[in-house]
Formats: sequence, structure tokens, C-alpha cells
Amino acid sequence: KLNLKGTNKNMEKLKKINKKYLHIAIIIIGVIFLFLSSFHEDIWFDESYSVAIAKHNFIDIWQITGHDVHPPLYYWMLHIVWMIFGNNVIAFRLFSVLAIVLLGILGYTHIRKDFGDKAGILFSYLVYFLPVMCTYSQEIRMYSWSCLLITLLAIYAYRLYKKIKNKEEKNVNRNIILFGILSILSCYIHYYALVSAGLINFVLLIYIIKNRKNVPHILRNFLILAFVQIILYVPWLIYLKGQVSHVESGFWIYLGMSTLVEVPSFQFRRQLDTNFSFDLNTIIALVSALAMYIYIGLKMYKAKKEKSEMLPGVLAWILYVAVIASVLVVSLVMKQSILFARYLLVITGLYIFGIAFFMAKEKKNWLIILICSIILILGCISNITNIQINYDSSNMKQIEYLRENIKQDDIIIYSNIGNGGVIAAFFPENKQYFYNGEYWDVEEAYKAYGPGMETIYNYEDVLKDYHGRIWLIDSEGCGLYDEIPKDGVKTIVEPTEFVTRYQNYIYTIVLLEKE
Repeated sequence: KLNLKGTNKNMEKLKKINKKYLHIAIIIIGVIFLFLSSFHEDIWFDESYSVAIAKHNFIDIWQITGHDVHPPLYYWMLHIVWMIFGNNVIAFRLFSVLAIVLLGILGYTHIRKDFGDKAGILFSYLVYFLPVMCTYSQEIRMYSWSCLLITLLAIYAYRLYKKIKNKEEKNVNRNIILFGILSILSCYIHYYALVSAGLINFVLLIYIIKNRKNVPHILRNFLILAFVQIILYVPWLIYLKGQVSHVESGFWIYLGMSTLVEVPSFQFRRQLDTNFSFDLNTIIALVSALAMYIYIGLKMYKAKKEKSEMLPGVLAWILYVAVIASVLVVSLVMKQSILFARYLLVITGLYIFGIAFFMAKEKKNWLIILICSIILILGCISNITNIQINYDSSNMKQIEYLRENIKQDDIIIYSNIGNGGVIAAFFPENKQYFYNGEYWDVEEAYKAYGPGMETIYNYEDVLKDYHGRIWLIDSEGCGLYDEIPKDGVKTIVEPTEFVTRYQNYIYTIVLLEKE
């Protein structure tokens, strides 16, 4: 009997070691998987804004982004990267990937510890191999870092809940402080993160009020924390009010058929294309996502009798849906949609945890293997497509062309800020002008591209006293070239078109010279 008990213990230890090494292997392979398509300089308009604003100091970033539609924290973080690596697009991109690398590692350091080996392994696996992750992990935007912060915030909220439930006083205040720091950082990085943090704080506060006798002073300390968070967020409220007014007056997001498809299928899509099409990839993503919703729904239904055991997974998915519902309500109040699938990456850590938690409870191993296999296949297809697109030789031709031919005193004019912003990010030393012919209210926000770029409403004032070479950057066609008067102006290089595979941008470049 003693030998049998000893053998059983050794087998358990061996299983633990095997799971540990399997988990580490998944993290290593997953990190390599993410990095495969990340070493490229291609950027599109949204990324160009991040690259351009990164060179400004902290105060200017605060003021400039106050006229945009996002909080400033991510741009501050990117400025620190700029201070270390300079205007390096690849460094900026890898900084975004780093957040998802850390998110996957949470499966080993936090999820495994709190919810078991199986949940931790599945969490890391899903973080690295869900189709959307290898695309949006490398966007030079705030999404990946927002996702990491909200996931950490939810983890520490759950740890506080456990301490209160179990009447544990040890390290409660340290946990509250960590929770508070993550909460205010979330509020300053993205507005979906602000909504998420608000909901998490509210739910936790209700629970603390109901169970305040379990841990002495917990309610008082949490209320102090809430007050500190409010005080720290007050300085941004002035800008938030202006941003809301700006969005209410007209915004580029709209609620349509594409939204109804992209929102539920977001995590299974490689890319959210500007020109939505209901093609095979869309159908596969939607069917896969709906199948996952059905699976989780069935698991939640069957778990009714074991509420306490299933509570973490249920709460994660309730919070995920609650954030989307809150955004929809705000959209209805504002009469302007702010529901956009790409922003869901902010709360995708909750979505992933919910799946990992319920799959870890699955007793049918073949079903777990099937789900993981489908996700791996879709993830590989997604990343292979990314590699083909991101490293396509067409993507940097327009930049290489300008680098070879542009001179220090040349000026650049463009009327399409989409491709113009990309040019501004790569050539900040050349004086540039965005011809805002449609009079968009963007002048303050586009100071991100300054001081090299200015927003103008009449190009004649620029050209009147200027003598020298002028680069015109059009998108498709030669609208700006045809519009500018040719008196005293000669064409040095006829319109040359460049089409990039990355985001399908079109650049029509013309070189003029004014005597």
C-alpha cells in the first residue's frame, strides 16, 4: 500500500512537470508565431498617427490627443519607445506585440495559479493562436496594451473577491492598490477599457458592500481607492467632454450589416477590411464564432447547478457582453454609433478566459482537441496571409521612391490624409501640407503630424511665395494635380502610381517645380 501511494504521488508530480513543460512550450511557440509576421515597416493611417505623435513631448501629447478620440496613455508609452529607439516603425510594432506576449504569459503566471494547469494552458494557447491575435497584436495602436490591462484588472478583481469571500486579510491592501493602479491606467488607455474598468469597479463595490464584515476596513479602503481614481481622472474630463461633442457632431463609424457580422465573429477574423465583403473567409469566421457561442452557452446552461464552480467563466462572459451592451446604449443616446469590432480587442482577454475556463471543465478530451485544432488551422491560415501581405515587395515602393528622390527643401502637399499621414510619418523633416478641402474639424488633432505638417484650406497661399520643388501625393487618380494652377509651374516627373498590398493603399506621386 505504501509503495502504491508513493507511486501515485510520483505520477502526479510527473503529470505536473509534463503540464508545466507543455505550457512553456506553447508560450515559446506562440511567441515565435506572433513575431513571424511582425518585422515590417508598413503602416496605414491609424498607425501613422501613433508614429507621428510619438515624437512629441508628454504635455503636447496630452493636448493633441485631447482633440482626437482616444486618451493619452498609449501615446505616452510610445513616446518612451521613441526616446529609446527613435522613429523606428519596427520597434513601435514589436512594442504592441510585447503586450500580447505578456498576455499569453499570464496563462502561466496567473491563470494557472488561480484556476489550474488546464485553464492556464488553454488561455495561453488561445491568446497566441486565435486568428485575430496575430493581426491586431501588431497594430501600432493601443488595443493590445488595453487588452493586457483589462485582463490584469479582471484577475486582481477576482483575487479581491476570493480574499473577501474566504475572509483573508493578508495582502488585501496590496491587492487593492494593484487593482487601483490597473484601473486608472485602463481608464487612460482606451474608452472601451474605461467602460470595462467602470463595470468591474461597480460589481466589486456591490460585492464588498454586501460582504464588508468579512474583511475589516475593506469598504473604507475601496471607497478611498474609488475617490483617488476619480480625482486622477478629473483632469481628462474636460477633453472627454470635447471628444464626445466631436463624435456626436459626426463620426466615421456607422452601424450596418458589416457590424452585425464583424462584432460576433471578431476573434475568428484575420482582418477587418474597410470594404466589407461577405466572402468565404467571413462565412468561416462567423460559423466558427457562432459554434463557439453555442458551445459556451451549453456549458453555462449545464453549469446551473454548480454556480460557484462556474462563476469565474460566467462573470468573464457577462462582463464581455455588458461592455458591448453599454457601448450600444451610449451609441443610442448619442445617436452616433461607437460600436466598432476592432475595439473589441480591448476586452478579448475576458472572451479568451471565458472559453479557456469552460474548456478546462470539459471532460471530453476529443472535443478539446477538435476545438484547438480548428483554431490552430484558422490561426495558421491567418498568419500565412499576414506574412504574404506584410512582406509583399509593393508595400514600401512609394517610400523607397521618395527616399531616393526627395531633397531636404522639397515640400509635400496631399489632399488625402490616409496616405498623406503615412508620408508624414516617414518624412517628418520635410515641410508638408494637408489640403483639407472638405473643411473637416481636424486641425488640432492633426498637430500630431506637426510641426512638419500643417493643415491648410487654400493651397494658393502656400504656393504664392514659394519657389522650388513640390511633391503632390494623391490617392487614385490625379485630382490634386489637375486642380493646382500650372502658371509658372512645370512638371518634373509625371504622375506615378504605387499600389500597396498592405491595406490596399494607392499613391499617385507627382513632382512639380515652381520657378
